[in-house]
Amino acid sequence: MANQSAKRIVQQNATRLDTLKKLFLGINAFYLLTTLLFQRSSLTWTTILGYILKVTIESLLFISLRNSARPRYDPGGTLVDSGTDLGQPGLVQYMFDYLYVMWFVRILGLVTRWAWIVYLVFPAYLVYAFGPQIAQLLGVSRAVGTGETAAEEEDAAKIKKRQEKKERKQQRVRYARH
Repeated sequence: MANQSAKRIVQQNATRLDTLKKLFLGINAFYLLTTLLFQRSSLTWTTILGYILKVTIESLLFISLRNSARPRYDPGGTLVDSGTDLGQPGLVQYMFDYLYVMWFVRILGLVTRWAWIVYLVFPAYLVYAFGPQIAQLLGVSRAVGTGETAAEEEDAAKIKKRQEKKERKQQRVRYARH
């Protein structure tokens, strides 16, 4: 019972990695077949090098995910570490998102040459996610009105209200019973 959650994570990771591998192979096979059979005239050295670069990045991300999710067992075969949970938010989720966007652009690239514009999603998201922190590091005024400053101001108001209530309680007259 104690290792049930670790075993569940190992099983879920194996399922996710298997699905990811099938998607990787299927999408790349579809892209290569479609390009070689129907769009052979669009092949140039730049498109070939771009494809190789993208597949290399995808492969490195897949290898990184696989290695981080690899479970560790002791010599007796008992599960020691389940590896990183591939369902957790954070860097792991960003890696999955990057792969999904790359595959979407690859399939969309079969229809239009302007599919690469979708890659602008990455820098736009970085500005959205880390813009307030960067602005704060650069010393931009707090008048920008980000969600974080509003939350901080709300917290400060709550703290001030609690302190005032505490001071009022201290000023009350207390009666003692004998």
